[in-house]
Amino acid sequence: MLGCTLYMTLTRSGKIVFWGCLWGFAVLILAIVLDPSPENYTLGVSILLSGIYTWLLYLTREGWIKGLSGKPIRNAILIGTLNAAVVETIFLVVEKVFGATGVAAHPNLAIDLLITIPWYIGLVWIFVLVQQRERFPAGAVLLLGAVYELGGDGIIGGLILPSLMGSPPNPLEFLILMPLAMFWQFIPVYSSIVLPPAWILEIDPEMDPPAHPKIQKGFLPLLWMIPFLLYVTFLMILISSGS
Repeated sequence: MLGCTLYMTLTRSGKIVFWGCLWGFAVLILAIVLDPSPENYTLGVSILLSGIYTWLLYLTREGWIKGLSGKPIRNAILIGTLNAAVVETIFLVVEKVFGATGVAAHPNLAIDLLITIPWYIGLVWIFVLVQQRERFPAGAVLLLGAVYELGGDGIIGGLILPSLMGSPPNPLEFLILMPLAMFWQFIPVYSSIVLPPAWILEIDPEMDPPAHPKIQKGFLPLLWMIPFLLYVTFLMILISSGS
């Protein structure tokens, strides 16, 4: 009964996130059952731990959020970027535990962060500036986080870079798996990157939330894909030439 009551309090976007995450985890479990590979175990455990990390931040936010309210924009950007580094570390550690390869951006944490952190800095920076004005509800923020990972890890990391390096993925498989499964699995991964900054901005007394947030402005962080693609392509060339 309590669960039904809590569910009814969710916004439309919140209900989409709820069912989408259930579907994404169901597909993950099925993938592990059908193919218990180290890579599938790594994905399943890493995604689960990323969601648990966000949940722990939520349960403890009364203890840390007030200390970050003095300069909300700066601190929102910092907390989002810091959490991105935590998520990257989670994926790399779990990858090593299961003996998987190719799940994290690079097997060396320093190089992994060198590759990925510029993406997160620009992404979070633009998102925070948009969220400060629009104040999207939590469900919409989580869906936007999945869209951002679709741009960074899906299109750039999963499609463009492999194609440039001579090992393009199957485009039909990519187009099928992305909306049916992977997009919904992206939600918990980016949840700690976008939600805590939104929480910090909620207590900013200088901005009142608009009556009708413009959701199209939530896609502005995807513009960061262009400079990031140039950066990561140049970096991968340097890494390849030095190895």
